[in-house]
Amino acid sequence: MVGSGVTERPRVELIGADSASGLADLLHQFLEQTVDASDQKAEAARALRGAVVVRAAEDEAIAVRIAFQGDRIELRDIGTEATGSTPSIQGDFLSVAHVTSGQASPMALVLSRQLRVSFGLGQLPFLFRVLGFMRVDDGSDRPRRVPLLVLVLVPVFVLVLVLVFFLRK
Repeated sequence: MVGSGVTERPRVELIGADSASGLADLLHQFLEQTVDASDQKAEAARALRGAVVVRAAEDEAIAVRIAFQGDRIELRDIGTEATGSTPSIQGDFLSVAHVTSGQASPMALVLSRQLRVSFGLGQLPFLFRVLGFMRVDDGSDRPRRVPLLVLVLVPVFVLVLVLVFFLRK
């Protein structure tokens, strides 16, 4: 926090901007606009630590690694480079564009299987926070109501993941 009470915005940097993919450009612009949109979004971005890979469903050679590093968010085209255990989000370009334009919630697209996610069990909280950060607010000050279906499905989903994890051993 700066003395004026305004949250310092994390710097959003696109590595290799001159030769970046369209997906990397789109995500870069989206993240810059998102952290500039409000102090709340800037604080949420600064609190995120970790990386996520966004892959284009149309072309497996198009993938962007987003590293949240507190005071900086770094984007880098990684192509088909192995990502190890980094959580990933995969979707067609149109679905990603709908998220970045605010036309669709990332969580709604995950639930409708238009965006696919892969992650380790321990990465689930980080991935939820990233998806929440990526949600574009509608600009109203009214409190958001969580749909009843989400309130029911999230605990069930977590329970299923825990059971699968323990039954695999």
